[in-house]
Amino acid sequence: MIWFRPGRLAVALWRDHRLITVAAALSLAPRLLAMLAVRPALFTPDSFAYMAEGAHPNLSRWHPSGYPLFLWLLSPLHSLLLVTALQHLIGVAIAVGVYALLRRWGLPAWGATLAACPTLIDSRQVALESSILPDTGYALLLTAAVAVVLIRRTPGPVRPVPVQCAVAGALLFGAAILRGNGAPELLALLAVLAVWRAGLRALAAATIAFTLPLLAYMGLFAAKYGNYALTNSDGMFLWSRTMSFADCSVIRPPVGLRMLCPDRQPEPPRPAGPWSVPAMLGSPTPAAYLWARGAWWRKDAHPGFNAANNALALRFALDAIRAQPAGYARTVASGVMLTFLATDRTLNVRQLHFTPAPDVAWLDRSQRRHLAAYGHVGSDTHPVEPYAYFLYLYQEPVYFPGIVFGLVLATGLAGAARQWRRGGGPPALPWAVATLGIVVPVAVHEYHYRYAITVIPVACVAAGLAFARPVPHAAASSTAAVTTAGVPAADAMPGSLAGAVTPSAAVTPSAAAGKATAPAAVPSPRSGEPDSGERAGPVPAQEPEP
Repeated sequence: MIWFRPGRLAVALWRDHRLITVAAALSLAPRLLAMLAVRPALFTPDSFAYMAEGAHPNLSRWHPSGYPLFLWLLSPLHSLLLVTALQHLIGVAIAVGVYALLRRWGLPAWGATLAACPTLIDSRQVALESSILPDTGYALLLTAAVAVVLIRRTPGPVRPVPVQCAVAGALLFGAAILRGNGAPELLALLAVLAVWRAGLRALAAATIAFTLPLLAYMGLFAAKYGNYALTNSDGMFLWSRTMSFADCSVIRPPVGLRMLCPDRQPEPPRPAGPWSVPAMLGSPTPAAYLWARGAWWRKDAHPGFNAANNALALRFALDAIRAQPAGYARTVASGVMLTFLATDRTLNVRQLHFTPAPDVAWLDRSQRRHLAAYGHVGSDTHPVEPYAYFLYLYQEPVYFPGIVFGLVLATGLAGAARQWRRGGGPPALPWAVATLGIVVPVAVHEYHYRYAITVIPVACVAAGLAFARPVPHAAASSTAAVTTAGVPAADAMPGSLAGAVTPSAAVTPSAAAGKATAPAAVPSPRSGEPDSGERAGPVPAQEPEP
């Protein structure tokens, strides 16, 4: 096999996949520069909790434990550099996966490489990979789930088999325990499978593969905290979202919930007229309400993130949404629009930019303890010159603009709409996953670009598939014949990273007549290639194309 022969692999990559090889190699430069320039890694307040659980495994009340498990597997080496290096490699692997999938669906090398470039070279992708956060792994699982469903290129409507759907469901379970807002992505998969008319077996396979491990995780959570859930924070986050629009004079909450009203919080919102831009830009964020020192959940009858406070918060949030559906919809819509309009040239660490000042201005005693326990270091994020200087220069011109992100999503939607008779065709699934990945975080908590950036790879897949040509039935028959003869179908598809079988010459009438008595031989992929005879073999006779 070519994968076990590095020399032949290098030759094949350069011969058949030159553009993506060059792009992937160049993308290693900013990643190496980031590893040299930012020490020990990029930290947010969440990073220290992840490291604490990575050093001492424990089910968390306020976030799923998938990423701490990943950190725990690497904890014996006590190296944050190793963590970020692996995340950089995952980022490159995601881009290569985007390229491979689009090539399989017939896109030219330049088109598939273009779709992979936002993941390869965007400076904010590099910043995300440099952070102790679960989002890079989350993007990998989302992209892999989409790729598994679309890996078989067939004529007519997309028809994934149950095994593919089961693998996709299991991958989405992994995404759900990496990031709390990942579970709704199963809805995108099930909805698209239903529109594709994939069948009850496919729907059941995806649902079971997602649900069974999820129930097992919830059982472990219940054994520790007493209630079946992924976390005790979903209601808390949704309550913080309602602080952007809630009006208790309209909601009229019961006495037990009045302490959750916006005007009872440490920083109540300032009065402003409707559709006020200063109010939208200057009011406290949902996170500011949630983590305020005087927040209600810190001083009520059951302080902390627990089932009791989570239930109270969820009850208030649902009451607020029912009482003010228009206010909730307007708040979510404005947050979604910020994904495309507020992410360009805002040079701050919250928008995934490298900056001289760290996100966490100073480390308290517990954060230093967690950092020392996991990484055996005691310093906060700090730049290292001269590498940081060149990294700042790199991020100035090299980024994926928000408006282009919006155009990419629009292209995927147009591709799905064009194939509405086939349930949206191949672009439907990646577009649905990308759209849900942008809307859900805003709807359940707040806008943050690091939530949206994880769906850029699948958004680019959707846009690329909008230009994919349907598979001709004659070509599908030829592929099936080659597969029957013992040649892997991946080798018969153009653009596969495993190699490509060169189409034989046009069949003449005389050659067609000769096929009745003598089986044809599959030609060597490259004349004179060593061991090419291993791939040759008889195939059933085929009729010439009209």
